Amino acid sequence: MNHIHQYGIFSALMQGFSSDGATVSDILSKCNHGLGTVCNLNGEIVIVDGEAYHFTPDNQLHKLKPTDHMPMIVATDFQPTMTKTLDTLHMDNLKQALHPFFPTKQNNFIAVRIDATFKKIVYRIGGPQMRPREPLLELAQRQVVKTYENIAGTLFGFYSPPYTNGICVAGFHLHFLSADRSAGGHILEFEAENAVLNAAVNRHVHLELPESEEFNRELMQPDLAKDLHLAE
Repeated sequence: MNHIHQYGIFSALMQGFSSDGATVSDILSKCNHGLGTVCNLNGEIVIVDGEAYHFTPDNQLHKLKPTDHMPMIVATDFQPTMTKTLDTLHMDNLKQALHPFFPTKQNNFIAVRIDATFKKIVYRIGGPQMRPREPLLELAQRQVVKTYENIAGTLFGFYSPPYTNGICVAGFHLHFLSADRSAGGHILEFEAENAVLNAAVNRHVHLELPESEEFNRELMQPDLAKDLHLAE
C-alpha cells in the first residue's frame, strides 16, 4: 500500500531520452494514480482512479491504450492516510496544508490529490521532440501555457525531497485533470475553493531503469537536474 513505482529518471528527459518505456498495462496493474509523459515527450500524462489520460500541446486529450509506452512515469497504489476539507487552498500554502506531514515526514515521498473547484489554474503542456534526443529544456521553449478560471477537477502528484532531484523532480510535481476530462497538464499555479485534500506518505520506492543501449549511450549528468523545474 502506498508504494511508488517509477520507470525512468527525470535527468534522462533533460538529455532527451524518450524512446523506450513501461507499458500502460504494466503500470496500471500495480497503480491507480500517477503522472508522466509519452515517447517523444509529446505532452503530459496523468493517472486518476486507474485511468491514464494523455494531453497534447494541440489541445487533444485521450485515454492511453494498454500497449502504449511511457519513458517516464511515477505512479502509486494511492490509499490516502490524510484527508482535509479546506475552504481555500493554493500552491503557496500547500506545504502548510499538509501539516503534520511537514516537517515530520519531509524526507519522505508524499502523494497528493486535490479535488476542488479552481478559481484559477495555470498549467503547461510540453513537446513534442522535433528531432531525436532533443533536450527537455529546448522543448520548454515551445511549451503551451494555459489558464482557466472556475474549473472543477483533480490535481495529482508527488512531493519529492531535495536529495532526489534528477531521479525525481524535487518539491511538488502536480498534474491536472478537469472534471469533464477535457483539459489538463503540468501545474504551474492554482487557487482552489471547497477543496478536498488527500495525501499519503510513501516510504517504498521501486525504480526501474531502461535496458536499451540508447539509455546507456551517454552518462546522465546530475548538474542538468538543477533546471528541472524550468522544463518539467
